[in-house]
Amino acid sequence: MIGLVNRRWGVWALGAVAAATAGAALNVGIAAAHQGIPPGQTPATAWGFITNPVPSLLLMGAVYLYVNGLNNWPNPTHRVNAWQKACFFAGILVLFAALQSPIEPLAEHYFSVHQVQHLMVRMVGPLLILLGAPLTPMLRGMPRWARQNIVRPLVRSPQARWAYVKVTNPVFTTVTFLALLFVWQAPGPHDLAVHNDWVHELMHGTMLTSGFLFWWIVIDPKPHRSRLHYGLRVLYLGLIVLPNTLLGAGITFQEELIYSAYQELPRPWEGFSHLSDQRFGGLILWVPGDMMSILSAGIVMYMWYQREMEANPNPPMPQPVADVDGDDAIEPDQPDR
Repeated sequence: MIGLVNRRWGVWALGAVAAATAGAALNVGIAAAHQGIPPGQTPATAWGFITNPVPSLLLMGAVYLYVNGLNNWPNPTHRVNAWQKACFFAGILVLFAALQSPIEPLAEHYFSVHQVQHLMVRMVGPLLILLGAPLTPMLRGMPRWARQNIVRPLVRSPQARWAYVKVTNPVFTTVTFLALLFVWQAPGPHDLAVHNDWVHELMHGTMLTSGFLFWWIVIDPKPHRSRLHYGLRVLYLGLIVLPNTLLGAGITFQEELIYSAYQELPRPWEGFSHLSDQRFGGLILWVPGDMMSILSAGIVMYMWYQREMEANPNPPMPQPVADVDGDDAIEPDQPDR
């Protein structure tokens, strides 16, 4: 019976992938590049999944694997608590809002909305999902044939292990995370992404991937163990603050428009000038981006404390020390009399 269910699940998964591929292909003709909010719709009704359902299908697949894995894990070696589950589903909702809600078409009208979207895709969504410890539940949620024929050989492959070590190297993840931010904020690539749907999807895909790689070695979702000590993780988070500040401040205090793509579409709210929109977008990139790093450093320090308490729940109390003359014992912190 279980094998039959798994086979049916496999057929359903292949069908979903085929549907997603077909949807992506059809979307080229349905949704013209750089259209923003379609005519006849308002910012409240322009939902992205109407023209491009692929992100919704992928997110639904992730939720299915996570829930199915939790249900098929009768004797967990490490429990996923309610707080972690809430983080995972919150991360899924953040990515859905960023990629499928009216935020997506509005991002082609306003640079500031685009920066909110990037913050959700690069930082908030991946962080929350990894806080949900999704590795074991999603692996257990796969059909058995996928675990045995795809995951297991891949994990045992020396080439795959070599590639994993390289792409999770802290230097590589930091450089990739920052380099992609600067590349996609440069006027040329950014305007091209607003004009062209394929480049726009490439921008979101690379940002999302770099976000997961960056947070992967910070959050340490069980049973994964990061090679970075907790103290180094705090430093790792601090390294991205200065470049992010310089980029955000540079855009915020710019006196001229540096992104021309946003001037080509009519805006739902015309009272917000293009220069004000650009400055507000730079401020969003600057302040919330830095605050995310600082907040995450606080989370890492709490995890560090929690891990130390698990390893040594009853630290030894300081022992009294006798004085040199053999008189009564005195506490080490007691002042001389």
